[in-house]
Amino acid sequence: MHEKYRLASSDALIHHDLDSMSLIFDRRSGITHMIADPVTAIIEVMGDAAASVAAIAEMLSSHFDVEQEVDVAEIVLARLEELRDLGLVQREGDG
Repeated sequence: MHEKYRLASSDALIHHDLDSMSLIFDRRSGITHMIADPVTAIIEVMGDAAASVAAIAEMLSSHFDVEQEVDVAEIVLARLEELRDLGLVQREGDG
């Protein structure tokens, strides 16, 4: 979990918020993705910089009430890997 992730280039993605969901249009693929929390919150705390799973989990835990038994890092890692599969985030070192 020491890998760092970063959002795809801001030139490639267009964000549009809709109430409790967000749309992300990927100019490279022409696909619009619908996202909701916790993905929306993960993207917000990531910003433009590369961030580790642990750092993202810590930021989310400090902004939201999270039950102690919830493994925030595990949830963040799973969502980041899903976003990576969609091409919306990159894991550093993937090239």
